[in-house]
Amino acid sequence: MTDSLSWFSRCTVSLQHVLPQHILTRLANRISQSRSPWLANTLKRAFCKRYPVKLEESAQTLDQFENFNAFFTRALKPGLRPLPEDSGILVSPCDGTLSQLGAIEHGRMIQAKGHTFSAAELIGNAELAEGFESGHFATIYLAPYDYHRVHMPYAGQLTHEIRVPGRLFSVSNATSQLIPGLYARNERMVALFETDRGPMAVVMVAAMLVAGIETVWASDGPYRPSHSINTLPFQEPLQLATGDELGRFHWGSTVIILTGPEFEDWNSALSSGQMMRLGRAMT
Repeated sequence: MTDSLSWFSRCTVSLQHVLPQHILTRLANRISQSRSPWLANTLKRAFCKRYPVKLEESAQTLDQFENFNAFFTRALKPGLRPLPEDSGILVSPCDGTLSQLGAIEHGRMIQAKGHTFSAAELIGNAELAEGFESGHFATIYLAPYDYHRVHMPYAGQLTHEIRVPGRLFSVSNATSQLIPGLYARNERMVALFETDRGPMAVVMVAAMLVAGIETVWASDGPYRPSHSINTLPFQEPLQLATGDELGRFHWGSTVIILTGPEFEDWNSALSSGQMMRLGRAMT
């Protein structure tokens, strides 16, 4: 509830309205990409001291990362996130915290108590959003120390990528409670898939200091949208299996899954605030 937020949290969120969000983010990108051994090592060690990073899960040791960004987008050791044997189960696409989940009612989803946003606003295309009417949504927040690669929650063919420009507000619990339409206002990448159960979308929402969103089907690395919505249809759809890597955040943020009405409802054991791990069954 917003009444429970501290004075400091409210001031921090208010300050974000006047900060030069994109300038600060571009600066963060340059710093994170620096190959200066001193700077990279200083950032990596300071980060690990500040946050509970599980280095034992990393496929590389700390000193093997050439810069801070490589460390932040680190791969996991093989086999650490097994998938369910049943291929008909939709799984968590990432590590993180389950913020909200539920039904898409009258085209709208819950952001936080008192705040909703529409699928059309989120996707940036009202026609394509119609396929999710009466479907389901789930929002997963990736903390700074989480694994920051995003994987396929369910097998499907990529049909569209939509890059939506926007603000770069933090996606913390405080901002989700205080900024209406947060996820539909922030910059984001929308990947639309066709599955054997109808449409599915994976939305990667950017935030303050997120230096880009990279996908496995783009060859030019992290990308930021221009000043207008860019919809890219795939004439030859790309097939991705459950668990395949889809993309990664260059610094962290939020992932939102949308499914059409033919998908099963979420597993009744799931609830807001739960810790999620890549590959955990969600249906």
